Amino acid sequence: MGDTSRGHGNFVIPHGGVWIFRTPPLFLFNFLWYNKNNFMTYYSVSAFINFSLSLLLGLFIFYKNPRVKINRAMFFWCLTVAFWSFFYFLWQIESKADLALLWTRLLMLGAVWVPLGFLLVVLIFLELEKKKFYRWFIRFIIVLSAIFSGFLATPLMVSHLDSVGGFQYWPMPGFVYHFFLTMFLGVSAYSTYLTFMALRTKLTGIKRLQIKYMLFGITLSIIGGSTNYFLWYGIPIKPYGNAFASTYIILTAYAIIAHRLMDIKLVMRRYSVYLASLSLILILAVAVKYAAESWFYDYSVWADPLLLIGAIYVFTPIKNYFYRLANKYFFSSLYDSAEVIASLSDKLRTTLEAEKIYEFISQTLAGAFHAKAIGLLIYNEKAGNFAVQNNSGFNIGSQKIFPEDKELNEMFIRQNKPVITEDIRRLSRFDDNQTVALLKKLGVEILAPLNVKDKIIGLIALGAKESGDMYNDEDLKVLEVVGAQTAIAMENALLYKETKDFSIKLEKEVEKATRDLRKANAQLKKLDAAKSEFISIASHQLRTPLTVIKGYISMMLEGNFGGLTKPESESLEKVFESNERLIQLVENLLNISRIESGRLQFNYQQVDMNNMVASVKEELAANAKKKGLILQYKAPAKPVPTIKLDDEKIRQVVMNLMDNGIKYTKQGSVTVKLEQKENKIQFCVTDSGMGIRPEDMGNLFKKFSRGSGTSLIHTEGTGLGLYVARMMIEAHHGRIWAESGGEGKGSKFCFELPVK
Repeated sequence: MGDTSRGHGNFVIPHGGVWIFRTPPLFLFNFLWYNKNNFMTYYSVSAFINFSLSLLLGLFIFYKNPRVKINRAMFFWCLTVAFWSFFYFLWQIESKADLALLWTRLLMLGAVWVPLGFLLVVLIFLELEKKKFYRWFIRFIIVLSAIFSGFLATPLMVSHLDSVGGFQYWPMPGFVYHFFLTMFLGVSAYSTYLTFMALRTKLTGIKRLQIKYMLFGITLSIIGGSTNYFLWYGIPIKPYGNAFASTYIILTAYAIIAHRLMDIKLVMRRYSVYLASLSLILILAVAVKYAAESWFYDYSVWADPLLLIGAIYVFTPIKNYFYRLANKYFFSSLYDSAEVIASLSDKLRTTLEAEKIYEFISQTLAGAFHAKAIGLLIYNEKAGNFAVQNNSGFNIGSQKIFPEDKELNEMFIRQNKPVITEDIRRLSRFDDNQTVALLKKLGVEILAPLNVKDKIIGLIALGAKESGDMYNDEDLKVLEVVGAQTAIAMENALLYKETKDFSIKLEKEVEKATRDLRKANAQLKKLDAAKSEFISIASHQLRTPLTVIKGYISMMLEGNFGGLTKPESESLEKVFESNERLIQLVENLLNISRIESGRLQFNYQQVDMNNMVASVKEELAANAKKKGLILQYKAPAKPVPTIKLDDEKIRQVVMNLMDNGIKYTKQGSVTVKLEQKENKIQFCVTDSGMGIRPEDMGNLFKKFSRGSGTSLIHTEGTGLGLYVARMMIEAHHGRIWAESGGEGKGSKFCFELPVK
């Protein structure tokens, strides 16, 4: 055909009617579109897959830590393979001889530098690159690669293209090509040899596994890539091994995921599973629709809703499958670490029984880490050993006692940090250590110390994950927090057990020496009375100076001693608030002391509850306004009768309930209501605050009891206010209670008093 090129806007139509845009980014798109019929061949597809995988792996490794030498070397190697694969792909789909020759020479540019990348990865990974011989060897290969790259623009490397083995354009070797191939095979073989020899040394553990995966992947890649060179010399073997050129990428990626190759720790999260599930469903849906439109010409748009319903139906099974897959084969962090810690914390607070604590810990860690084995050991400092208290999965036979290793204790356990046993085995000083050998034999992957300050309580021993993967950084952080929680809980449980044992012993002593016990009991009563008396006296002594402090601060805030700057005023207000809390605490302690000793006195008089509630509401209005809350009082529609009560004590209850409503409500409103119901007067405070969990409801009015999560909203509470309120109301023959729809749904606190 003649030249049919002609200008047309910002593009031209060259020979054969191919549209090639002058705009550079669109050139490749048009080129691929023109050659789309050549895409679906084994060689082009395998080359494109090799290109994509190599590029993605290289960028991922470089992104993770570009400062590490092995990461940079791996990035360079991946780029050379990606460069070679990309132009191999273009060469396979090219229909023009001149462009096919250009792509061939460019792919050879990548091939020239591939051996150097491979060599650098091996030498750095095996820590040989600093030796003098290898430094010179690397420089020699760089020089050779540069020389061969210079010959690529001449026929000395690729002389011409010919039709060989069913390929329209197959390159023929030039004179220099033979030397290049010698260098390529020689460097690749030598690098593989170094990797193989490393396996025959004393390398153990994770390093050995990493090398195995690298060696196997590299060997397949070299064999697969080498099948390209037979046709260069007229040997009728086609490059069927191209698909294996990316096996090093796949196995390297798996070594990164499963065995922390190049210290890269991959963490999958829940959204990764959802994203993978959604992506697979979209791919399947598109494939089904494409096939349906291709095979059934009367494909109806009404089939789309059916396809959508099908996608929704299979989403959950696919998501569950990916979830199991992630837990089995990946460093999975599909658990919510904060949720795990909070859940365990809530459980540990419910019991002082050691067996239940062991069960809670075992269940929690098994659910989070999917560990095959979990064991808990208690340390006996006097005996110098660890006793197994709970074991699930470890094959220890009848052995329940393990002697301590003082060196391991000092180096790791007392440092209060979870330690991976593989890290211990790497230290030469522990080569012949019996404890380390025992840990390896039992399959203990990680030890988490249970320490309280400088005291060792015990250990958590974890076996391998179900997938055989390593424990990642997030796992170690969770274990560190769990270890601290568990140590305190176990120490309390041990103390509780000692107390129970002492009680049993005490009962036996009672049977033997009743008279002595009666004397001891009488003495204890005296001590208890002395304690109550001490609290009462101490409270009185504290209340006086606190009241004086309150008075002086009030005078300073009112300007009786001169004007204050804004920072001074704000600081004094904080001091005033803290002093008020102390006064309230002292008052509560004093009331509890009087209640428990039977010395609480009441000053009964006729009181108008409406006036009392209105007065307290006005007193707390400023606090509510400061938090941006709406504080409203719904006075009774009809006047309520006066009732006989202790004005000061009931006012304290009203104040406490209203103040709590304001403290534990972040936004919204606090509503106060007073009404008469038959022969009773009912007072209620309803808020839109944090609400009350059902499991906390039964403990609200107990001494020193606070609801779950209240410390996050109001840190200064002591758990005495509601207890004192209950005592006061019951002393007036009334009833106090709380209601809530649950966490986050607000709460309602009420009490009622008889009119007569």
